[in-house]
Amino acid sequence: MSLYFSRSSWSDPNALWIGIKAGYNKVNHGHLDLGNFELDALGVRWARDLGSDDYNLPDYFSGSTQTSQRWKYYRLNSFSHNVPVLGGVNQNVDATSKFTKHGEAVAEPFSIVDFTEVYKQFAGSALRGMKVVGNRKAVVIQDEFALTKSTDIAWGMTTDATIQIINPRQAELSLGGQKMTAKILSPANAAFTVESAQQAAPQKQNLGVSRLMAKVPATTGNVVVLILLAPQWPGGAFDYTGGVTPLANW
Repeated sequence: MSLYFSRSSWSDPNALWIGIKAGYNKVNHGHLDLGNFELDALGVRWARDLGSDDYNLPDYFSGSTQTSQRWKYYRLNSFSHNVPVLGGVNQNVDATSKFTKHGEAVAEPFSIVDFTEVYKQFAGSALRGMKVVGNRKAVVIQDEFALTKSTDIAWGMTTDATIQIINPRQAELSLGGQKMTAKILSPANAAFTVESAQQAAPQKQNLGVSRLMAKVPATTGNVVVLILLAPQWPGGAFDYTGGVTPLANW
């Protein structure tokens, strides 16, 4: 497993902090979550990982194939993580991913993950970029796909926040007395929805946990999914106006 972290301060407990992962899905105790990220700001964790489930669940470690019982458990599969889901199926169990480029000690720190193997059933190329913007006050997540067959895309983020859909392309998250704005910057036909992360026993139930989803209808060819996550700091949230810059030019 490989990890990349960026933060706005080492000493401020309210600082913005984000981490993103690469590596391979078959790592011991691993989940199907390559490209997963977590985000803190204003003393709140906005994007979270649910963690493990009960190791005593039947066939909890039977994860050698795509259809193993292990990947039917919500906390272990792709549907609970902060990753794209293509075609309504889990990430490829055998997939590996890697960081291809970083920007450190710069005004807008970033990292890019090549997770093409994760989605090879649907795409000839798949990249995820994460960039800290607005003087380290906000984050953009940019996913680029070269789709080889028609498929829908479901961008997902797991959160303890209450989510209000302001309009199809903007949502407001509230947690711990703080707020964060989420905006879809690309593509034009994507729309936000909210789903519950709650599961039935004997799995852990994830009470009060929600999923902010940005859904793209089935399409082919080149697709860029660009999401802004902007905590509402004193003085307001940062509003990104940079548009779509190809990851190749980051």
